[in-house]
Amino acid sequence: MPEEYIFRTNPQKSANKVTINSFMMGALFFVLTLIITLGSNKFSSPIICQLFLAVPLLYVSSLAYSKIGYWKETYEWDALGWFANTIGNLFVLNAIGLLALEFSRALTDIYFSLFCFLMILYTIINIRQNKKILYEKLFKLLFLLLIVFFGGILFIL
Repeated sequence: MPEEYIFRTNPQKSANKVTINSFMMGALFFVLTLIITLGSNKFSSPIICQLFLAVPLLYVSSLAYSKIGYWKETYEWDALGWFANTIGNLFVLNAIGLLALEFSRALTDIYFSLFCFLMILYTIINIRQNKKILYEKLFKLLFLLLIVFFGGILFIL
C-alpha cells in the first residue's frame, strides 16, 4: 500500500497559488513602499517585520509550487510550497490584525476571533466532506492557529 502524505500534489492548485503569490508580493511591495514613505515609526515592529518576511516566503513558495508542474517527485516541493505559502500569508493577515489595533482594540479582537472561527469552520466543513483527510486538516489548522497566536494574538495580550 502506498505511503500516505499530508501534502498531496495538485498541479492546477499549485499553478493558482503561484498566481496568487505574485499578486500578494506586488501588493506587499506597494504597502512596504508606502510604509517607508510615511515613516516606519508610525507602525509597530511586529507589523513591519511580518510584512517584510512575507515577501521571501511567498517568493520561495512560488518557486516550489512551480516545480510541481515538471518534476516527478513533488512531495518535498509541495510541502515547502505549503509551509512557505501558509506562513507568508499568515504574516500578512497577522499584520492586518495588528494594524487594526491602531484603530480599536475591539476591532482587533473581532478580527482575530472571526478569522480563527472561520478557519475552524472551514476545517470542519472540509473534514465533513472527506473524512480521510482528518489528520491532514487538523495538522494544518493547528499550524495555522499557532502562527496566528504567536505572530498576532500574543502581541495584543
